[in-house]
Amino acid sequence: MQMASKKIAMYAEKKYELEEIRDEIKAQFDKHVWFDVEFKDEILRELGETKTLLLIFERWYMRTGSYASLVIMLSEFRGYQSADIISTGGRDDFISWGAESNFAKLGEDVLRNLGFVSKVC
Repeated sequence: MQMASKKIAMYAEKKYELEEIRDEIKAQFDKHVWFDVEFKDEILRELGETKTLLLIFERWYMRTGSYASLVIMLSEFRGYQSADIISTGGRDDFISWGAESNFAKLGEDVLRNLGFVSKVC
């Protein structure tokens, strides 16, 4: 089994504290009774005017027979916030069963509801 990954970048003008965003992400994940997302850990760092909150989640996917992880890094600087989402999950040989994309989209949807938009690269 190999790993597949999905990356999403978003940004927003500050409307909420990073801890409020974390709480909303956790609350939205907890609302879904048809899947279980486990909150694993977090790291909060402040350096001058920059604040960063790293969140780690995990979810079991039956279709891949493995776990997928979701890492969300929230950063804040001078009234703007960014969110970098990376999800990784198992795949069989050359086939990705979409677990990583599905898990990343869950995080993206919550952030979009909080006013974040996708970054154009």
